[in-house]
Amino acid sequence: MRHSSAYLRGCILALMYGVMILDSNEVFAETFPTSEQAYLQDLPIVLSASRLMQPLSEAPNAMTVIDRQMIKASGFRTIADLFRLVPGMYVGNAGSNTPIVSLNGVSDQYSRRMQVLVDGRSVYLPPFGGVDWLDLPLLISDIERIEVVRGPAAASHGTNSFYGVINIITRDAGSVKAGSVTANRGEMGIADLSAHIGKAGEDVDYRFSFGYRADGGDNPQQLNDTSKNHLFNIRTTYRPHIDDSIEFQLGLNHGVYGQGTAGRGEEAFRDVQTHNDFQQLSWLHTWSDGNESKLTYYRINRDYVDPYKCINVMLCRSTTLPVEPGFTQDLAKSQRQEFELQNTTQLGTHNRVVWGGGVRHDYMDQALLFISPKSLHQSRLFAHDEWRVTGSTLVNAGAMYEDDGAGHRNTSPRIAINYHVLPRHTLRASVSSATRNPVMAEMYLNTAYGAYWLNANIPPAEELRPEKILSREIGYVGQYGNLSIDSRIYYDKVRDIIMLDGYVTGTLPQTNSFKNLFDATFKGLDISASYHWADGKLTVNYSHQQASCAFSSYPTQYFNPVIGPALAQTYQTDYLNLCSQSVPENSGSLLLDQQLSETLQFSMGYYLRSPIRINDVSSGYPPESQMRRVDLRIASVFGKKEKAGGGEMAVVVQNAFQDNYTAYGTVPQRVNLLFKRRTYFTATIYF
Repeated sequence: MRHSSAYLRGCILALMYGVMILDSNEVFAETFPTSEQAYLQDLPIVLSASRLMQPLSEAPNAMTVIDRQMIKASGFRTIADLFRLVPGMYVGNAGSNTPIVSLNGVSDQYSRRMQVLVDGRSVYLPPFGGVDWLDLPLLISDIERIEVVRGPAAASHGTNSFYGVINIITRDAGSVKAGSVTANRGEMGIADLSAHIGKAGEDVDYRFSFGYRADGGDNPQQLNDTSKNHLFNIRTTYRPHIDDSIEFQLGLNHGVYGQGTAGRGEEAFRDVQTHNDFQQLSWLHTWSDGNESKLTYYRINRDYVDPYKCINVMLCRSTTLPVEPGFTQDLAKSQRQEFELQNTTQLGTHNRVVWGGGVRHDYMDQALLFISPKSLHQSRLFAHDEWRVTGSTLVNAGAMYEDDGAGHRNTSPRIAINYHVLPRHTLRASVSSATRNPVMAEMYLNTAYGAYWLNANIPPAEELRPEKILSREIGYVGQYGNLSIDSRIYYDKVRDIIMLDGYVTGTLPQTNSFKNLFDATFKGLDISASYHWADGKLTVNYSHQQASCAFSSYPTQYFNPVIGPALAQTYQTDYLNLCSQSVPENSGSLLLDQQLSETLQFSMGYYLRSPIRINDVSSGYPPESQMRRVDLRIASVFGKKEKAGGGEMAVVVQNAFQDNYTAYGTVPQRVNLLFKRRTYFTATIYF
């Protein structure tokens, strides 16, 4: 405790020192403003932290905004890669077709503790939680910007907004100025093709997007990690009246993904297929007093087919081909439907509130994992108040109440005070609490020994409690001419982390379940800086993190006189001793975007990460190695920007200097596999 207090005091002093060394001319020249407009300056306007549109300096959480120009300059082809531009965010992969994204704290390949939204709809699906990033019916070129809330935001977005929130905001229906076709072609099977058409009308806007994306994988001799996706997306807006707008969105994705690991009979080489679709309908009404109401319905559906899933590990290991009776077809269907009503109300000149509620239905059917289909009916109420106490002091306070339909009822509050020391310099202090409810797999998983995984799984013997996090944060947002800085220190205390409860029956063969087993502490410092000039921009991010863990409860057989000692040693070596490695101690990124001439543009990305061990990688395997990766992009523009006859040609080199960093791996064949240098060419033409 003494050490933690000293850590916080040191970080607070560092932030205060940064404010005190402001340029002296600026200090004496600035005067305190009398309205919020004086604080807008050049900071981006965000809406994901509180559901209210606010300048970044007035948001209740630290945030990162990735805009369209940054997306283009990065050269990334996939959405998951974009989060390398967020301080403290981990981006890895279990093969090139299985990206992993998480923010701060203990995580695994499912990343269950982070909410992900696309235009406000949650894409966090049962039964395991997390996001299948390549399955999203969304082209990277359709993204207008991404807002990342770096910290718990359950007060605004509910359970599972635990470590943070990603909100992907797509381009408006009327934003497409001309039709376009884009093609990518490069090493390792890179072959992409996409097209966009759209039009803005007096009453109706529309945008259509079509896409094909293919990748040959990183290490085809060891892994079958190929991917092919066919995508379609439509967004339309109809304005029947000046005060009303109706928006409809629809998306489809058909994916074919290679699965399998060389030398492992139970992981035979084969292709699995997925079908992912969504529909979203929103009605926005503006009342005569300027207040707004928005009603939204969406439905997400995902079907998954694995033609050769091993259901008898011993038989599978004895053959080199996926044949009966060791293999069978694995079918899975998941679905989410939700209604939400949100109201934004102005209460006088210095106060506004956003409030509302929603109901959600989740459904899952996968016969190899669950005895019967599972459903959850959830409901929630939320409210957030933004109160301008004085000309320089803003208070954000809010909470959400939720019933997850599985017997868990939670309230997640948050309060933040933003104090504008000067018009361009703001200090923020916030305290928030959030929950993560157990996912279906943790509550209901039921498999026999060797029938899906080697070990058997049964539902928990005692009811799982929601995980809880208490987060304290102090932040600073400042502008020095063309330089902007956003920094924070945080101290997060997590209780009742749900982990695997091994040998739960106390007998062989091994049977697992889930149980609330650990508490954890995460603390760190994030710094983001952006500097722009007439023909370029430099964005730099850095994060320093520390983690520690302790038992909150013991595994069921921890005190068993026969297996208890070995079990205790396993949990000590594979969990407690490795907890500090579950976050990268140091990580960061640098993105340089420079216009070399009227038609030539150059960008470079540098990505740094200390070694990290995802928590389901045991002590018998090494952590992912340090990463120092450099990506390069050079582009030539012809014709008029986004006008018929214009276009762009570019070349992208990823991992240009072949930094030999390794990826996620839990078996010998996947350990020490490298991400290899890739080069691809891209061409876009407008019509």
